[in-house]
Amino acid sequence: MLILGTHLNQKQSLLVSLQAIFGLNHTNALKICSLVGVNPKVKFTKLTVNQLNRLTRICREEIDSSLLRVTQNDVQLLIQLKHYKGTRHMFGLPVRGQRTRTNAQTSKKIRKHVLNESKTRQSVSKKKY
Repeated sequence: MLILGTHLNQKQSLLVSLQAIFGLNHTNALKICSLVGVNPKVKFTKLTVNQLNRLTRICREEIDSSLLRVTQNDVQLLIQLKHYKGTRHMFGLPVRGQRTRTNAQTSKKIRKHVLNESKTRQSVSKKKY
């Protein structure tokens, strides 16, 4: 089943499979199930065509495709305002108060491609003035 560009598992319950869509958490999935009028534990194979149409329409209203863009714009705004959280995002450090002495190297974060520092140091040291 394909809803909002996400393949949903038909073997799982409706509640669990709706959470695979970006931006839908447990609470939003429960709200969508109640709006459609379906038990959250029902599987996709038990839904009627009318219920599937209502489900896709409500999901489109609930989650806009620009949600990812909105979150990226929020981070960029924090960086432009030179907010503390913005500087933490800019340097790729933990934002929400996690320790950085030991565990920041292995945290779940977006890895930025950094030039190999050893190559740049070698090229600087080879220059003769």
